[in-house]
Amino acid sequence: MKADCRVPIFYLLLGIISAIGQTAGAGTNQWRVVVVDQPSLKIISTVLKMPAILEQNVLAVQLITKNRQPYPDVDAVYVLVPCAESIAHVIDDFTPTSDPPLRAKYAHAHLYFTGALSDPLFSKLSASAAAPYIKGIAELYIEYNPIESRVFLTTPSEQPFYTLYSPSAAEMRSRDLEASADRVLSVIASLGIRPYVRYYRPPGPATSPAEAMANRLQSKLDDYCAHERRKAENYKEKQAADLQTSTVIVLDRSVDIYAPLIHEFAYQDMVHDLIDLESGDRYVYSTTAANGEIQRTEAELAEATDPLWAKLRHQHISHVSQTLVKCLDQLVSENVGIKALASLSKRPTLTEMRAALAELPEFKRLQSSELIAQSGDNIDETSEESLLEPRLIALLDDRALGVTDRIRLLFLYLVHVNGGIASDRRRLEEVPQCLTDDDKRAAANLCLLGVPTKVEQQADVQPSSHTRYTWETIDRRDQDELGPRFVPAAKSIVSEHIAGTLSTEMFPWVQQAPPEGIPKHILNTNATSLRSKRGGWESRQHEPQKPAASSEMRGTLIVYITGGVTLGEMRAVYEMAHKYNRQVYIGSTHVITPRGFLDDLKGLHL
Repeated sequence: MKADCRVPIFYLLLGIISAIGQTAGAGTNQWRVVVVDQPSLKIISTVLKMPAILEQNVLAVQLITKNRQPYPDVDAVYVLVPCAESIAHVIDDFTPTSDPPLRAKYAHAHLYFTGALSDPLFSKLSASAAAPYIKGIAELYIEYNPIESRVFLTTPSEQPFYTLYSPSAAEMRSRDLEASADRVLSVIASLGIRPYVRYYRPPGPATSPAEAMANRLQSKLDDYCAHERRKAENYKEKQAADLQTSTVIVLDRSVDIYAPLIHEFAYQDMVHDLIDLESGDRYVYSTTAANGEIQRTEAELAEATDPLWAKLRHQHISHVSQTLVKCLDQLVSENVGIKALASLSKRPTLTEMRAALAELPEFKRLQSSELIAQSGDNIDETSEESLLEPRLIALLDDRALGVTDRIRLLFLYLVHVNGGIASDRRRLEEVPQCLTDDDKRAAANLCLLGVPTKVEQQADVQPSSHTRYTWETIDRRDQDELGPRFVPAAKSIVSEHIAGTLSTEMFPWVQQAPPEGIPKHILNTNATSLRSKRGGWESRQHEPQKPAASSEMRGTLIVYITGGVTLGEMRAVYEMAHKYNRQVYIGSTHVITPRGFLDDLKGLHL
């Protein structure tokens, strides 16, 4: 695995293996026990399977909240989230009792925390009965989920969209933003960068989720760098070593509401839009064995486990179909048995194959989805009045279109005309008679993302010094070029930022803008423990070593979208990284699909 192409996953894996492996071979007790809590186990499971952990001379992996078998002569490697509950369990493990008489559960403790350990929790540990048993403490900064080489999730709760945008979720919103900021900081620390932070500021006096998130992130980043500054002896030299700027741009879902509604023709988008997947990336289907038995087959659509998926996922579906036909031809030509079997019957033509494919239930929605994609052609080119032409009415009234597709068309119209006027909205909502009360509520809830869909909201709109972000939403390439035609806002924002043309009024810096002509980038050294100068624990243990930020990391750009990231936005980051030869990453609270986005809107409960 190369660090320069899979950095977040690489550092997450490196931190965990180093934490377990460095202690596993140290001292006279070679074997170790690994103790985890539920959140840390979930993080570890994203990159390591149980056999890989046990290969590190590990006797057992134990859950800290369960009753555990003691190993009093064996050291324990704890990988925990830095919270009061976990600290309490650690102290209990090394507090002997007389009734019943119990020794410490393990010989010694090597403590690794997934994020920053607060000063109060550190003090509680140092004053506890567990202190003499602790051989070392380190902070790994691995509190994120790298689902692809350039994509990570923070997943602060089970319903992140609801907590961000529901008027009834203010308390949960603050908690989720804090958790997300901690996890973005983990990505920053893993990459070894000290970025500047800017955010999207939509019109209006209220503080947007992006601004609230950016302020929290900046505060945590300042605290982190203050600790690193005290730790690093040659901090100034390392600061001057990097002459380019790294940046985090914080957006929220309101910057681009087209993206989660548009149907795109990239392979990955079509799979997630048209097929029901289990757990987000598993396709389950039935096959018939030679003995006639029906078997359930599961395919995992993952970058790490399926090279063909990683190669094809961002390509236009027409290119993918051609590639798969070539792969099938190669398989037939290289396999004598298959070749002989194929010669016994007439080989179907591509037209026949396409006709058979069209009969599959999963792809019967494609016809209506094409209309949703074509509606993107009108985003830039039509006026409010022309959208109310009979064609739009006819599409919404067309029973041949899927219910979800007609709802998406209606919502695209509402976004395009910024809510429209009340009479038009009522007229259009009554055309597709499939609309339920939940669907109409979802349309009204667009106002929580800045689309004024309520009469009183339109009347309360105040003049602003700037407008909403606008961009060229249509790819103007030659008509013969088969590429995604819709351009998400995130792609345009990245291009404008790199070019230096992104509006500082609409995308202000949280603190100061990067100065021109002088060293701009403050470099972290190894992004591990913040406690190396405190007490004697850390001096007796080597911390997991992470490579210093190389030239490939300079100028790193992280785009973080609160409220969900679309597959098209994920694809855009790969395209921008390739186009500008820079390290570009994207993160969010969760991945959203068109159907998931509609469900999220329904659940806001205005």
